[in-house]
Amino acid sequence: MRISVKTLFCIVLFLVVNFYVTAQNRFALVIGIGNYTSIEKLVNPVNDATDVASKLRSLGYQVELKINISMIEMDRAINDYIQRLAQNKNNEGFFWFAGHGVQIDGENFLLPVNVDSTDDSSVRYSSYPVDRLITAFERTAQNKVNIVVLDACRNNPFRSLPPVPGRKRSLSRGLTVLHQLPPDLFVIYSTAAGDVAADGAAGKRNSPFAESFMRNMESNDDISIVIRNITRETLRLTDNKQRPYQEGSIISLDYYSLNPRRTTPQLVQQEDAEVYFKRGEEFRNARDWDKAISEFTRAININPRHENAFWQRGLCYESKRELDQALADYTVAHRINPNEANYIMGIGVYYGNTGDQERAIAQYTEAIRINPNLALAYRNRGDCYRILGDYDKAISNCDSSIRINPNSSAAFSTRGLSYYLKGNNTKALEDLNEAIRLDPNYAWAYYNRAYVHKAQGRNALADADTTTFNRLRAEGY
Repeated sequence: MRISVKTLFCIVLFLVVNFYVTAQNRFALVIGIGNYTSIEKLVNPVNDATDVASKLRSLGYQVELKINISMIEMDRAINDYIQRLAQNKNNEGFFWFAGHGVQIDGENFLLPVNVDSTDDSSVRYSSYPVDRLITAFERTAQNKVNIVVLDACRNNPFRSLPPVPGRKRSLSRGLTVLHQLPPDLFVIYSTAAGDVAADGAAGKRNSPFAESFMRNMESNDDISIVIRNITRETLRLTDNKQRPYQEGSIISLDYYSLNPRRTTPQLVQQEDAEVYFKRGEEFRNARDWDKAISEFTRAININPRHENAFWQRGLCYESKRELDQALADYTVAHRINPNEANYIMGIGVYYGNTGDQERAIAQYTEAIRINPNLALAYRNRGDCYRILGDYDKAISNCDSSIRINPNSSAAFSTRGLSYYLKGNNTKALEDLNEAIRLDPNYAWAYYNRAYVHKAQGRNALADADTTTFNRLRAEGY
């Protein structure tokens, strides 16, 4: 395809203007605290903050860098930052804190350099509450988008302090998950809730999380994809001991990158993306997940709004048990089309697979609200209730799933297991037999039926089902 000089000039001009305008609206506040006066000092937060600030400036952000500041200075810096964001609804914010952070009675606090460590009450009133920051974004700034990064779970900063007579500490390790975040706020933790993050090996300038983050800041990918890569890199650097965590969402934009130098869509025809997409579907049907992912990625590179390609690629990642990557793709698909129930259901599958059944149920319920005929959403919600021990709700949801799709082996299997857990082995066996009749390769039906056979004293049949289950799982079913 030939591009005229005039067209090429327009493209270059667009890129320059787009970068300039976007950068002018991007503001960052970066805080690094390591030289604590009354608690354990940290080596790398100041380095991390300094390097992140430098990287942000190279990307065009207007950056305020604050090092080893007191509570009064922290409060003033954050207030000034919020006021700056509030000057224009199109402003975009980036907040980074590296240092000590703790949770007290379920509330998160960022510790300034001069935190009063006498007791829990002193820590609470001499530290900055994260909830105050979130409220300021929602009620005062009210700007376009905000990214918050908290590398604040390094260890227990009070472990070396002597006990206070007559006073019990209720501080908990790591930070807790925030709830009811406002829209267009994306919060990234350096590690999972309640866990601690590494400050960095001896001789290393940066923490593993900061090192991983900076390696990915120049990416043009959507923020959800970038966090997936940061997570993968952090796990690699920490021997799978530290897994970053994210929450919140950006719903007003189809695509958001930390790098304002966004590439323009390639000048290609829509049909080209469909060629790769169809090929990806063929590989997915053949259970060749890696080749399918490669083809879906090609389709996405051509058409960054190809929601179905994100969805299908997420399904492949889920099949490979790469759940963070699956969640990233489901989230992008949902952002492109928030009215597609399948994408919401995919996010629910992530929460269910990672053990958060309540959040999974909420996602499935929303998917059902959008599409009351989505049989799999009922089945999945039923499985969550089964895990939570509410077998009646589990059975009721599977009933709904089977009414919509009488050929759902998964629904029969889940309902059969729920009947077994309620003590009704007869109905359990009927459902599990039906699940296997509908799909002889549905491994979990054999697994569940083995329990029923064993409960009825049919050990040989139970062993046969267990053997079949192991074979099918080895074959990828």
